[in-house]
Amino acid sequence: MQPVNNENDVTYRLEGFELDPVRRVLKRDGKALPLKPKVLETLLVLVRNSGRVMDKDELMEQVWPNTVVEEVNLAHNISVLRKALGQKPEDNRFIITVPGKGYGFVGEVTRIRRTPSAPAAVTEYQLAGSPDVLEETDRPDPQAASEVHDGGEDVRRLTPPMPRGKLPAALERKWLLLATVAGAALVVAVLVIYNSRPRQPQSLSQIRSIAVLPFKPLVAESRDESIEMGMADTLITRLSNIKDFSVRPIGAVRKYAGIDQDAVAAGREQKVDAVIDGHIQKAGGKIRATVRLVRVEDGSTLWTNQFDEKMTELFEVQDSISERVAGVLALKLSGAEKERLTKHATENTEAYELYLLGRFHLNRLTDDGTLKSLAYFERAIEKDGNFALAHAGLAEAYNALGGFNVRPSREVYPKARLAAEAALKLDPLLARAHTQLAMLHLAFDWDWSGAEKELKRALEIDPSDSDAHYWFAYYFAFIGESDKAIAEIRAALELDPVSLVRITGVAQILLLSRQYDDAIAECRKALDMDPNLGFAHWLLGLAYMYKGLYDPAILELQRSIPLSADSPDEPATLAQAYALSGSKNEARKILRDLERQAKDRYISPGTLANLYWLLGEKDRAFALFDRACEDRDNMMVLLKVDPFFDPIRRDPRYIKLLRRVAFPE
Repeated sequence: MQPVNNENDVTYRLEGFELDPVRRVLKRDGKALPLKPKVLETLLVLVRNSGRVMDKDELMEQVWPNTVVEEVNLAHNISVLRKALGQKPEDNRFIITVPGKGYGFVGEVTRIRRTPSAPAAVTEYQLAGSPDVLEETDRPDPQAASEVHDGGEDVRRLTPPMPRGKLPAALERKWLLLATVAGAALVVAVLVIYNSRPRQPQSLSQIRSIAVLPFKPLVAESRDESIEMGMADTLITRLSNIKDFSVRPIGAVRKYAGIDQDAVAAGREQKVDAVIDGHIQKAGGKIRATVRLVRVEDGSTLWTNQFDEKMTELFEVQDSISERVAGVLALKLSGAEKERLTKHATENTEAYELYLLGRFHLNRLTDDGTLKSLAYFERAIEKDGNFALAHAGLAEAYNALGGFNVRPSREVYPKARLAAEAALKLDPLLARAHTQLAMLHLAFDWDWSGAEKELKRALEIDPSDSDAHYWFAYYFAFIGESDKAIAEIRAALELDPVSLVRITGVAQILLLSRQYDDAIAECRKALDMDPNLGFAHWLLGLAYMYKGLYDPAILELQRSIPLSADSPDEPATLAQAYALSGSKNEARKILRDLERQAKDRYISPGTLANLYWLLGEKDRAFALFDRACEDRDNMMVLLKVDPFFDPIRRDPRYIKLLRRVAFPE
């Protein structure tokens, strides 16, 4: 039997079945079986390669060229084909499965060649139907009538086939015209197909930034926000370990937790190339999840998968999502990156759930939430003392309590140090732990070289760590290198473009650089996004105050107080504005109120010191500044650059304060 070079000239007989590769139909006893196109395509690829085992990836590439699909789709097609071919589970009559390898077609295949056909006149110029079907070794009798298969029914040709080259002139012209039209149509079709063909590989290679949105509940009435946010947080941490690939931090995506959030709209707002959007539910000891990767440019789904696993297999779900995203995006990973992509921070499910609860409360960015997070992180560590992320979370919570003056520095920062060092001992490549240690060096140790070293290490591990850029900005601002500070804070904002923390961070860095008008503009941006953002009103009041515009400063500071969760900083700053504007009685009222509060709650001495200076009590002011240095009040890192300290710079005691904080030359 001669090989068949053109599949358009053959059909396949498969032990009682007939597979037509042109019409994409499988028949049995002349009747077409109702099979979907991709199922038939799977069979056709297997039959073309009959007699050998095809690797799953090779088979999927031929059935779904240039398209990302899950292996489950291939398995489904194989199952449908076996049923259609009447193959029982216990036999290998047609399709075999080779575990760990793929599939092969082992049934008997007979290739049948079609006769070359020419149009034949049935009425005036009517052409006959399908070509004849003959064994390849047969030769047609040009003078004999033949039978053709058309839709399962035999149709006898009304006139014998015309010998080659013997067409009447009129018919030949008609045939030529038809051929020309058909050829032109073919060219147009090829161009259309070419221009509309999938271009995923090229597009995928251009995806260099991604946002992992908070997962949504499959059932709205029974949501678990800690695991919904926690899944996103964990995936962000894992994917952030891939260099040259930007992942938005959890702070940037927290706002998209709404059930009706549009994934594509969120991706556009975050200025990323793609988003991971998922739904998840914890029920009956199981995790049910649906996850998809969506290209922001056109809203197309690049990859999707479903999971229905035991709660103890949540880590496997995260592994699969991380690996598949990297695979879909064709990211070239180093051995270390591959290892970290699927590395489990803990194997203890209970510890992991407690950690997720801790992250959930810490990410609320409230004093109450931070205090609650401590308890969850500590309980997670009790369940698994080797859980590095839980130690890092504990360090972050303690740093937050000190940074916002919720607790005295000497109470919380040493605990933050122990937690951060424990995390790094367990996992030296944990970027967020390096960042937390850097914050501690800045705010409490006044170890400037140590802070710089830890921030550089964090960015070596994860160049897209927005927090590391953010704190590098403050490091440079504190030591007076404003240009570098502005560059770093803008890098942080670029990685987290709609974060109010980052936008107000830009405003504060500009404020410390004495670019007041630009700082005011940034505050306005933040307030356009959230008119009730107390921190933005406070910064705006500061900018007006430092410009000498006391009336608008007082107005903004008054607005900030009820929006700032009982913080003492806002009323203390309002008192300064009153003092500078000449309303010293109003300033003293606020000062007396703060002194009463200080008997029952912690108010940092640095917060009150400058106010005493403005009210003429200079010795009391410096006594409080000295106490602030003793207490390691984190406000003292602003001593060199903050306009807050301008009134005391000419006093010789100011130089002594600078030396105590040990700013680098």
